[in-house]
Amino acid sequence: MNLFRFRLKELREEKNISRNDLAEILGVSTQTIANYENGHREPNFDTLLKIADFFGVTVDYLIGHSDFRTREEEFKGKNFYEKYKLDEVIEVSLDSESKAILGNILVNNVEPLIRNISGILYQHTFGDEKKDFFTLFKKLLDSLNLYFGSLLEYTKKPAYFLALKSDYDPSYALKLLFERYGFNNVVSNYKRNSFMFEKKMDDETITKIISELQETSLFLISLLKPQGEVLTSMRNIEAFYLNNFEENLVRILKLIGAVQGIVDISEISNIKNINKEGDTDGSQDS
Repeated sequence: MNLFRFRLKELREEKNISRNDLAEILGVSTQTIANYENGHREPNFDTLLKIADFFGVTVDYLIGHSDFRTREEEFKGKNFYEKYKLDEVIEVSLDSESKAILGNILVNNVEPLIRNISGILYQHTFGDEKKDFFTLFKKLLDSLNLYFGSLLEYTKKPAYFLALKSDYDPSYALKLLFERYGFNNVVSNYKRNSFMFEKKMDDETITKIISELQETSLFLISLLKPQGEVLTSMRNIEAFYLNNFEENLVRILKLIGAVQGIVDISEISNIKNINKEGDTDGSQDS
């Protein structure tokens, strides 16, 4: 139960309840809860079941035998590998914690996104302008696919690790790069910026490494294009709604004003201007 004390505290804090409140729910003392979280004491099986039921997690998760909180998460997370053929994308074997993190993101973030996209598409299966909307929305999905596909290609490059830390020692970074090209026992002297290799590095390999560094930096810059296409697609969808809504709203208000004599069209606020004034998403034209 090495992880139990950490997971109990994490779950309790997530639920925002005190040790005293949890102790009352479980029928134990506050000091007992403190002992659980400090690692000085472990619960019996009955109490463990109560804790799992209260927080809606499995006993295996509580005691650290699984990184999935529920059986449903575990089932869905593992099935994602087959459903989306992730083995074709993920080239290395993941440990259980990494699989749980990935599985939880897929279940809790990607699946709801797919449902929302499906719902939006269904809402537009009716009406005369459905083809216009479908064209705009498909463009957005194509742009997102292109962006993340490009990003995936970037992460496969040997020099990708340079983007992961802000304080790489240049000598250490080169050592990692050499090792990725098969020079596994590189000994480096950081102060003198010198290296010793188990085998001689040929000119071709050195050229490849330099080329890799240059290509990686240029590749990051190339991501700006698909990023711009995503933003443009989103703005086009937004404009599709705003233009139609504003035009039809004005028509309706004019009709009401003509019938009732109570609406002054000159006082109707321009929806586009209101939207621009209230726009706080921080986006910028690229």
